[in-house]
Amino acid sequence: MKLISGRSESKSVRIAVLCILLVLIITSCSIQLISPYNAETQQATFRCASLVDRFYGTLLEADEQNRQYSKFSDQYVAIESELNGLVLRNKVRSLNQDSTDIAERIAKLWQKYKSRHKNDNTYSTGNAELDRDRLARMFGYAVRAEDAKKPNE
Repeated sequence: MKLISGRSESKSVRIAVLCILLVLIITSCSIQLISPYNAETQQATFRCASLVDRFYGTLLEADEQNRQYSKFSDQYVAIESELNGLVLRNKVRSLNQDSTDIAERIAKLWQKYKSRHKNDNTYSTGNAELDRDRLARMFGYAVRAEDAKKPNE
């Protein structure tokens, strides 16, 4: 009887030790589901947001009849280049799909607004204000998404 009870206790001890080890392993492992915070990406986002805001500030300062596309085409090209760089910066980081999606949406909106301006050869004050606000919100999302990746200290 003692032999059976000794084996039973030994088996219980082994199971307990295995459970403790398993708990220690699980709690010491961390699974990373998003890319780590990147200050350079956040600064690039702020830089793009500033360029876009300055563009709309300049546009809104001009009278509506003086908002021909050709007067703003160089700025469109420069900003689009920066936005494409931001998309690429986000794309090459692993586990960064949400931030990449936001950057791509910003770039697509910019291209849409650029195309509309080019086709209409003017930019109404109402559209400019709405577009500026929409892009500012999108940049806010992008900055908060990157900021959320900061490690808790």
